[in-house]
Amino acid sequence: MVTHADSLKVLKLSSYKLDHAGIHPDESNGWPKSGNDYFEDLKKVDLIQMSWQRVEVAVASQKITIAPHTFMEDGNDVNIISAAYPVTQAEQILTETVFDLGPVTAILVPRGVIEYCAAIFPGAFLRNAAAVFVKGVLRKHSQLIARQVFINIHHGFFEITVIQGLRLLYLNAFRYSSPSDVLYYVIFVLEQLGFVPSEEKVTLMGDITANSTIFLQLKMYCGSLNFVTKPVELEYGEAYKEIAMHLYFTLLNMPICE
Repeated sequence: MVTHADSLKVLKLSSYKLDHAGIHPDESNGWPKSGNDYFEDLKKVDLIQMSWQRVEVAVASQKITIAPHTFMEDGNDVNIISAAYPVTQAEQILTETVFDLGPVTAILVPRGVIEYCAAIFPGAFLRNAAAVFVKGVLRKHSQLIARQVFINIHHGFFEITVIQGLRLLYLNAFRYSSPSDVLYYVIFVLEQLGFVPSEEKVTLMGDITANSTIFLQLKMYCGSLNFVTKPVELEYGEAYKEIAMHLYFTLLNMPICE
C-alpha cells in the first residue's frame, strides 16, 4: 500500500501473497511458488523500484506470544517465546509493543524473510503484524465498553483477540488446514474464556469473504458476525469504493498505528 506522507491518502493497493511455508499464487495475479522466485520477482515490481520517504514491512506468523513489557526486557524475549515454541537458528524474533509500557507481542519469523526484506527495502522498518492487528482493533473499537472478539484470517492460520474497552483480554494464533478447524478453535477459545459463542460479537478481517466456508460456518454459531470497516483516519479515492477493505486491515493500519 502507498499513502501520501502528509494527507494519508491511499494512493495504491497491491497484493503479492507469501506465507512462511512457501509462496501460494494470488488468485488475481498469479505469483511464483518458491520463496526465492517470489523475492526475485518482487524486485521487478514498479513500486519496489521507486524511492520512498519511508517503507514499513509487516510480517505475520502463527508462532506468536504476548507478555508484559518488563518480561521482554534485557533479551528475555527468547526465554518467553521458547516456552511456547522451540526457537531455531533459522528463525528470528520480532517484537513490538501494543502501547507504551503495555503488553509486547513477539513472533518467530524465518531469517530468510528478514534478510530478503532488508535487501529489497534497505532501511525499511519491520513491523510485527500481530501488534498492528491489535493496535488497529483498539484504535477503532476501544470506545465500546462491551467485550468484543476479532478474528484475522491468514492463509493457513488465523489470529484471534478479545478486547474490552482498552483492555486486551486475549491474543493467540492457530494453524488450520480446513475451515472446520477455524470453527473448532474459535469455539474452543470462547468457551475456555467462559464465553457463550452464540452471545458474542465477532468481527472478521483478512483473507475471508461472505461466501467463504469459514464465514458461513462461524455464522451458524456466533451471535453477531460482521466484517471490520476501514480506518477513518485515511483518505480514500473513488477507485476504492468497491474494494472490500477488511481484506487489507493490517496494511491500512500500518501508517496510523505506530
